[in-house]
Amino acid sequence: MFVFGTADDVFTMAVRIEENGNLFYIGAAKKAEDPKVKKLFEDLAMMEEGHIKAFKDLRSKLPSSFPADAIWDPEGLAESYLQATADTHIFTMEAAASRLASVKGPVEALDMALQFEKDSVAFFLGMKEILPDASGKGEIDKLIMAEMDHIRMLSAVKNKLLATGAASVS
Repeated sequence: MFVFGTADDVFTMAVRIEENGNLFYIGAAKKAEDPKVKKLFEDLAMMEEGHIKAFKDLRSKLPSSFPADAIWDPEGLAESYLQATADTHIFTMEAAASRLASVKGPVEALDMALQFEKDSVAFFLGMKEILPDASGKGEIDKLIMAEMDHIRMLSAVKNKLLATGAASVS
């Protein structure tokens, strides 16, 4: 379990999630045979690189610890939620490589990517709640919207594959 207590720790977790997503998309693009799926994964890998930079930039602007009055959470519920979300996030470095190796087609890869993006949105929403107001919440909102756009993009390609019967081709 990754225990944290500072804004820096929370942003470190966010960067790690984005790095793992980037590595997954690079690997998925290499494995994909369908040109549309391959292009989508390449594009998403590039977008994740932008998210990594954005979180690192936000992190560099923060104090190393929360102000004492950052959040009223006497029972630690927000922190517990964030920790549970991070612990169950689909893409740890090891899990991504292992699961990608066992993928049997583009729809399965797209489903994994969709779950990653949904987990990321849940984590970032929790992250936004636990951080102090001066921590770049507006920028986090933009990153959440970008992750939601990734969900839309992945769903559109998956639905096209299913509609055309190309779902069994990797």
